[in-house]
Parts: sequence; structure tokens; C-alpha cells
Amino acid sequence: MSDTHSLKGVVVPVITPLDDDETVDETAFHDQIDRLIDAGVGGLFVGGSAGEGPLHTETEWRRMIEIAGVAVDGRVPLLGGVADTSTRRVVDKIERIAATGAYQFFVPTPTFYLANSCAAEHLRLHETCWQHRGGMEMIAYNIPSCVGSALAPDTVVTMAANGWIRYCKESSGDRDTLLHYLNDGGPAGLQTLVGDEPLIVAGLIAGGVGFVPVLGNVVPELCVGIFDAVSRGDLAGAVERHARLMRIRDVLLLAGDCWLSGIKYAVSTMGIGNGRISSPLQPTDDQHKEAIAAVLAEA
Repeated sequence: MSDTHSLKGVVVPVITPLDDDETVDETAFHDQIDRLIDAGVGGLFVGGSAGEGPLHTETEWRRMIEIAGVAVDGRVPLLGGVADTSTRRVVDKIERIAATGAYQFFVPTPTFYLANSCAAEHLRLHETCWQHRGGMEMIAYNIPSCVGSALAPDTVVTMAANGWIRYCKESSGDRDTLLHYLNDGGPAGLQTLVGDEPLIVAGLIAGGVGFVPVLGNVVPELCVGIFDAVSRGDLAGAVERHARLMRIRDVLLLAGDCWLSGIKYAVSTMGIGNGRISSPLQPTDDQHKEAIAAVLAEA
């Protein structure tokens, strides 16, 4: 059984397969989780952006959390996304995740809609989340493209120095920000997961303990191969694998109107789910499907 209280390697932000009525497809969800664990990933992140966590109804969000907890069954570390629009709503999600007894980590973002505008708001939110952690660990998550505000490196280092976090996920896509997290956070005991796929190899070389690739849903073995190559000092092998991953990314994430629709469609071609994405997000069109088929055939 995996050490479920430490994180390293590939932590996949797992998609949530949906039925045609946008309820969670339990069978497909189990199949995807089993497939990722069998591929050797180091952990699973449920209910993040890739899992459409903030888009589900309350009922389906709970089902997603509960189904994943049963499916993982302690085999790898399990992270639960708790992004929401206010501290009280985030805390409610933390408490519901803790009640399952299946999760070791929860992952808040800065609250959104009325976006946080200053470090004091970020610290107020995260301190309250930490106080309601229910035996789990908190992971700070910087993803300004989705929530409209960024967690400054100094703010995250303060959280680590206060003992609130050991880990953060840095998904700004900005190399300098990632390096600040890595370099400034180290003395405070902060360990960084690289959240932006183009920066995977650079981030691991600079000290990242792992990475969180949405493409891990599609090509988990390739992602694990990148981490393993860096770990054994095979930088040429890591760069070659990373270049293959970026070719897949260019088609799956960048060619359609919604970056997630290509991921879910690609997984559906493997017999898992129907590729459905939450409304009103744009599904994959026929032209994009052909491009996906072609790039996957080369993978």
C-alpha cells in the first residue's frame, strides 16, 4: 500500500466522467481511477479544475467525492478539491471530505466570483481552512487563470512557516513565480508540485517534488516516465518524453474552445465514459476529434 501521507511524482487531477444528464458516471469513474493507479501514478486529485469540481451540483459533488474515496481505497494519496466562492462554503466542503475518512489532503484555491484582492484575504481564508482540517493536510493551490487572483510566493511561504501546509500546487504558468515558490519556500519546508505542463522538467530539476498534469488522464505512463527519467538523472530521456507530451498537449488542450473537452473526449476513446463535459462548456467538434485520434495514434 502507498504512503498516503506524502506526495511525490505524478499526481493526476482526475476527470469526472458524466452521464448524459450530467450526473457522475460511477462505473467510468471507477475505471479511470483504476487505470491511473495501475499506471503507477503517485496520487489522485479529485474535484479540481479537471474534475469540474466547482461546476457540479451539490448532490453530484458529494457523489464524486464519495465514489472516488471508495474507488481509491487507500492505494495512493487522495486529494479533494474544495474551491468555492466564500470561506464558509469552502469549510463546508472540507468537513464533508473529512467525514468520508478517505482523503489525506484537501486543496483550496483563493475564493472566486468576488476575487480575493490581497494577501490578508488569502491568509484569512487559509487559516480558517487549516483550523477545520479534520485530520487532513491542506495544500495551497495557485491557479489565477481560474480564480482571478494569485497566491504570491511570500504568502505561501508564510503559510508554510506557520505550519499550515507542507505542499503547494503552482499553476500560474509563470516560470519566475514557480522558481520563487521553489527557492523561497524551501527554507520554510515548502514542497512544490508543478501544475503547468510546459514547465514540468524545469520545475523538477529546480526542486519540485512532482507535477500535476491534466494529460495524465490520457497518457499516465508517459507522465510517470518523465518523472522517473528526471529522478534517475536521464535528462535527455526526460526532455524527449516531455516533447512528446507537449505535442499531445498542442492538440488536446489548445485546438478546441474548451481545454477540458479534448481531454474527456480522448479518455472516452479508450472506453471510459462518453466524453461529456458540463454545460455550457463547448464539447469537442468533429475536426478536433480527428486531430485527437491522429495524435493518440502516434503516442
